[in-house]
Amino acid sequence: MKEIKKIIHALKKAKSVAIFSHSDPDFDAIGSALGLKRALNNMGKKADFICDEEISAAPKKVFGDNFCVKNFDKKDYDLFVSLDNPTPSRCKCPECFSENTSSILIDHHRNLGLKAKYNYVNIKRSSCSELVFEVLQKAKIKIDSIVATALYAGLSADTNSFINSNTNADSLLDAHKLLKLGAEAAKFNEYYFRSLSSKEIEVKTFIYNNFKFDKNICYCLASQDDIKKLKANKKDFSAISSQLITFEKSLIAFSVVEKEPKEFYFSFRSKIGYPTREIAQQLGGGGHDYACAGKICDRNLSVEKVKRLIIKEIKKHYPNM
Repeated sequence: MKEIKKIIHALKKAKSVAIFSHSDPDFDAIGSALGLKRALNNMGKKADFICDEEISAAPKKVFGDNFCVKNFDKKDYDLFVSLDNPTPSRCKCPECFSENTSSILIDHHRNLGLKAKYNYVNIKRSSCSELVFEVLQKAKIKIDSIVATALYAGLSADTNSFINSNTNADSLLDAHKLLKLGAEAAKFNEYYFRSLSSKEIEVKTFIYNNFKFDKNICYCLASQDDIKKLKANKKDFSAISSQLITFEKSLIAFSVVEKEPKEFYFSFRSKIGYPTREIAQQLGGGGHDYACAGKICDRNLSVEKVKRLIIKEIKKHYPNM
């Protein structure tokens, strides 16, 4: 593919690379960024993952405490890379990305406006980490166990340990290759799937005590007051919809979390036959057919009002629900 060749040429030519992902980064965002960062560092290049947001406990357990750069000056870099992010509104430096800047975009979401000089988007892949792995392999750039672990973490998290509907043959083949390259799957699994802090247990208890159904739509709301009462981190509420969709009755699950005053983050998960990407886009978000999210900022709204907006939009798409 010509675009991948251009991306490889730009990566090899660059001396200093700033790597970005979407706001509120998940494990695929972090894993793909850190995998690329380490691979470029191994080539003797300056490469930094730029993120000034609070990171949840699990990535720190896997990657340590100091894996991102908070203070960013674009003059310090000659190449900008965006990973796992299709939209300008979730990019820390959208002005760094255009056809006229030294920039690369690699993503597995349908694009919603963020464009770079070189763009590689493949919505058939289950994670951005897989696409970074593909680029590194084609570039014949060394993939050590640290790179492999970061990319495996992103792949495994985005497929929920290979059970989500986005899992495919390529997902499993790439996991096989990364394990052969030294990915520490057991370490990642221990921290991501088998380790709950007392705070995470409290949040789960809140979710199970407060979820509700509207026919086959399952939802849970968390206001600023709820977060404060639990003395929780906003990151502790990042996976609500993933838990709600596991209920047998749930066909569509969503959460609304007021992470900052009057900033409402919504997240959808759904079962086969009930894609929610178009619903999320109508609300200003985006993502995959069965896993998507977005943010609504409005001083006149509350979590309850946002819930009503979302249910109204769902029933437009699925009148019988």
